Amino acid sequence: MDLELVTKGKHLLDNDRTILNYLAAHVNELDGVSLRKIASTLYTSPATIVRLAQKLGFSGYLELFYFLKNQYQPHNQFVEATVDISIPTDKIEPSIQTMKKIYQENQEKFITIYATGFSSIIAEYLYKKLLVNGIKGLFVNAADSSGIINNNADNISMMIVISKSGETQKVIEKMQFSQEKNIPTILFTGNSQSRATESATIIFEVPDDRPLDSQNIKYNSFFGKLLLLMEYIVQEFTQKNQLK
Repeated sequence: MDLELVTKGKHLLDNDRTILNYLAAHVNELDGVSLRKIASTLYTSPATIVRLAQKLGFSGYLELFYFLKNQYQPHNQFVEATVDISIPTDKIEPSIQTMKKIYQENQEKFITIYATGFSSIIAEYLYKKLLVNGIKGLFVNAADSSGIINNNADNISMMIVISKSGETQKVIEKMQFSQEKNIPTILFTGNSQSRATESATIIFEVPDDRPLDSQNIKYNSFFGKLLLLMEYIVQEFTQKNQLK
């Protein structure tokens, strides 16, 4: 624990530092313990601990104690958050291979990525991830002119779209346009029974915990799992391309 915040510029004896380090390391165990008992454990007096607190600019022991309790955590106390996602690698490998084949046959063209709302955040991430790996891309969302896609259809190798519900009308319209222009469309969705699947060449389904939460208000792991899936796909896609 770094105590420099309270000790900087203060003249402390070795005994003072021993006391302070003990209080900081055991702050969660000392709640409700009397000052006299703490002093006894440290083989010192309550007055010595009070004087230490005052040296550090506090009115007394209690103010020092609550400062430590509110500002610091011992090294051995932490919260570990784990998100478990199993990627069905064998199942999606043929789809990744198909995407690679399309890319390799059309490397002079752009991979266009389209999404709206929260999905567009993930779409932009994917776009930048491809760019840093040397793959030309075009990121388009609902705020952009439809002409960006319509007037560049001949320069699009594949269309990647994201729709949690699979029912986003603007996404479906872009997919239908791609279908008319024979542009392969890759769909990432939480709903494999949606209208969007009807126009998709390849479908990656990501489990959606809250299919009815269209505004993404509640906790939902959909976007987190989607991002991890995309990381895996880009890794497989780019690593083997570089080996070629």
